[in-house]
Amino acid sequence: MTAKIKRLALACALAALAIGGVRTIYPSNSQDISLRPLALNPDNPAQKQVGALEFVAAWELRSRNENFGGISALVAIANDRFVGIGDAGTFIRFDLTDDGRIDRTTIAPLPNLHGPNASYKDRDSEGLVYDPDSDQYWVSFEGKHAIRRYNASFGGETGIVRPPEMQHLPRNKGAESILRLKDGRFIVIAENLDGDMHQAFLFSGDPVESGSRITPFQFRPPTGYRVTDAVQLPDGRIAILQRAIAFPSEFTAKVSLLNPKSIRANGVASANVIASLAPPLRVDNMEGIAVTSDGDSIFLWLISDNNFTLFQRTILMKFRLNQ
Repeated sequence: MTAKIKRLALACALAALAIGGVRTIYPSNSQDISLRPLALNPDNPAQKQVGALEFVAAWELRSRNENFGGISALVAIANDRFVGIGDAGTFIRFDLTDDGRIDRTTIAPLPNLHGPNASYKDRDSEGLVYDPDSDQYWVSFEGKHAIRRYNASFGGETGIVRPPEMQHLPRNKGAESILRLKDGRFIVIAENLDGDMHQAFLFSGDPVESGSRITPFQFRPPTGYRVTDAVQLPDGRIAILQRAIAFPSEFTAKVSLLNPKSIRANGVASANVIASLAPPLRVDNMEGIAVTSDGDSIFLWLISDNNFTLFQRTILMKFRLNQ
């Protein structure tokens, strides 16, 4: 088998895993998460710039815990504290210390997603939002289309909504991304594409509370890409992460910036691409994006979903935004 055919076969396998997911399980309840530093470009370790992003650091994250991995969204609840959501209905919390260690880890199932009346379709968690003022989380689910709200530290579920406007979406292509704007509105972007555009929804307030009005719109991603996560920056712009399977080069990703004022009822919103990640740069199945700041500096954090397989990795990357 030629090298080209081998690369194509591997890319096909990765595409199937990214779409459907094949889970490899090694039973363990370990709470340990280890870090291994990585270069942005293994072929050129000195490279630091990718478009408008300046590379700061990257790590491969590993754990023996059977529920670690599949991270589909990431939020920063402090400059050194993160929470990720695994697409098997798990939350993963950790601190990243100044000297490059992981501390205060938690790997645990989300409440109310297990039991005799629940299935894996209920646990397909994809998007994550955190509000520091109320200390609450919102998680979007794309199997059985829903948004669930949780109290501090995911101690319990405080509400659930299944918006009728989202129930027509195909299974496994629902609310891939959810973000909360600083004014209290929420945006949900579905993985499903209508032609070359994502179906999206703007909620006038907390989607779990009655009375929140829904405004539909569409988002046009770069050709060949799909939205996987989004976050609002301190200056109001929205950073959007998009991923593609590029044969035979496996995964690629793009980061775009969207002005929320461009969102109109039943209109089409688009964003400006500011950075592209493709081999030989470090890139995997990038699905989560978070933001932190230090003075005037804004940092974007990207994390990959390893689909619980031996072929992929959980990679955490930190960039300084220079735009």
